[in-house]
Amino acid sequence: MKRLLPIALLLAACAPAVRPQPVQVWEGSARVLLTVQQYRLTFTVNPVNYALSGTLANLSSGDRFEATGTLLPGADAAELSVQITPGNVPRLNAGILGFGISGVALKSDAFLSGQVRGELFDGSLRVNGIRYPLTLRRVQ
Repeated sequence: MKRLLPIALLLAACAPAVRPQPVQVWEGSARVLLTVQQYRLTFTVNPVNYALSGTLANLSSGDRFEATGTLLPGADAAELSVQITPGNVPRLNAGILGFGISGVALKSDAFLSGQVRGELFDGSLRVNGIRYPLTLRRVQ
């Protein structure tokens, strides 16, 4: 048992150190239907597999959504592809005379995609099949 302790210490010393992932915060706006909406995208990226996880907040309405996807590095720009989901939101259950709907989420899923060049994200937010141009600037 005493012989195994130095070997275990050597193996532990060779293991890569876990580095905290820096949090990135991006803010900007998009014209959705007839109004301008302010957004904040907060996320971390795993440097090994480029997996992104975080939240997208609609600052205009106060809604918050889960964000998962990738931020793939490129020669000129990084490609951001993120699925936006409302998470656990209230669901609509309604019926009249036996006909109705049940389990319909009150908030829609969305897809955020575009390119990151330096401190600027230029892309689109697709909600219910409609694309809205979105520009975000890095604030942290």
